[in-house]
Amino acid sequence: MSSDGRLQKRMMSFVICCLVSSVSFAQVDAGHKLLNQVLGEHVADGEIDYAAIKKDERFEKCIASLREVTPSAIEDDSERLAFWINTYNAFTIKLVNDHSPVSSIRDIKQGDLGPWDIVWIDIAGKMYSLNQIEHEIIRKEFDEPRIHMALVCAARSCPPLRAEAYVGKSLDAQLEDNSRLFLLDRTKNRYDEKSNTLYLSELFNWYGEDFVKKFSSAQNFALRILGITDVNPAAVKYLPYDWSLNGQQ
Repeated sequence: MSSDGRLQKRMMSFVICCLVSSVSFAQVDAGHKLLNQVLGEHVADGEIDYAAIKKDERFEKCIASLREVTPSAIEDDSERLAFWINTYNAFTIKLVNDHSPVSSIRDIKQGDLGPWDIVWIDIAGKMYSLNQIEHEIIRKEFDEPRIHMALVCAARSCPPLRAEAYVGKSLDAQLEDNSRLFLLDRTKNRYDEKSNTLYLSELFNWYGEDFVKKFSSAQNFALRILGITDVNPAAVKYLPYDWSLNGQQ
């Protein structure tokens, strides 16, 4: 092949790459805007109006937009992480609504598979389970332990679902805010000064290793958010996890 031919081939590859990237960004933006509208209207104080979302045509359009995104074409790490968080949360809501009525997401089964292991989520022609999105993509590809304050598993003990979509440019502030909302909820996390005991959500027990690199430990992360910086708790205890549905009463 001549040098002109090779140059033309590289230019064509570059143009195709740019087109794929621009299409993906447009799809991501469309999905985020629709999710933002749906969550803004149907989520309050972290609780979800599942019935209203099921009737809202914008939600299925949001799901369709997310399915069309090519995640590898999203070059910005924050934007790509925001996409995967939104995808996880949106498809969790859809899973609950597709199997409603249920009192807990753990009631959902497909044979021997629980809700997080069912492979049913189609993103750009590739199939995923919720566990694959969380453990094989989000936890594996992004060094961000605060995602555990953002991924919502449809349970009352989960961190609160934000009434807005996550977006790359605001992701750090959103994750920090959700960390505060979750840690400062005394039904889920608290420090007892009298007994010098730190009571934490089971999330910090399950995923404690994720906090080591950035915060040295999950306990240190929690204490920072709680504003307790000069105390070494004598004990750390984990609170029971309430798996009942985080739906509006």
